[in-house]
Amino acid sequence: MNLHMTALEITHSLTAEEIDALVKKMISGVPDITDYTVNHRVRLVKPVLSYDAQALALSFLPAASEPGRSPSDDAYTYHHLRRDLHNKAQATGITVASRYVMPSAHLTIARFITKRDFETAEGKVDHEKVGKLITAIDEINTWLEAEYWPRGDGIREGGEWIVGEERGLEYRKGALWYGSGGETVHLGKGF
Repeated sequence: MNLHMTALEITHSLTAEEIDALVKKMISGVPDITDYTVNHRVRLVKPVLSYDAQALALSFLPAASEPGRSPSDDAYTYHHLRRDLHNKAQATGITVASRYVMPSAHLTIARFITKRDFETAEGKVDHEKVGKLITAIDEINTWLEAEYWPRGDGIREGGEWIVGEERGLEYRKGALWYGSGGETVHLGKGF
């Protein structure tokens, strides 16, 4: 399994030659980008299972001075990090052309490839099956909130994710499909 969170997508749908040209143009600035979280730490909290018509994801919110922390502790957020990574990438002389504009902090954990599992024998939506999935998601979210969301005494171990902890940001190229494929060009420093 290749769970990943995309902090910044530079481009998409280009040929290998076009990608290689972008990598070459950016390469001198890449260590500064991939190591950025060493001195610019952001916390993600409040994990929740989210879904849409294409996938299930474990989503997070930027920390915002939960119990035991001051507002200055979380003044620099995931949204600031994404902005700064975008600016640093563009400072290398490339143009960031991401597919998705919405800044999201999530790990995709499942993709819906076909509707078959949620259809009746006649090919219509099976509302009972869909309802069971949504009920299961709601039950998981109730558990996540009870176990891992901030409480008056702080956040339980495992209830926050500090971006770049253990392993720095990874700069990848190639045909990347949901975290797999392609190759790592540079791996940043963890802390």
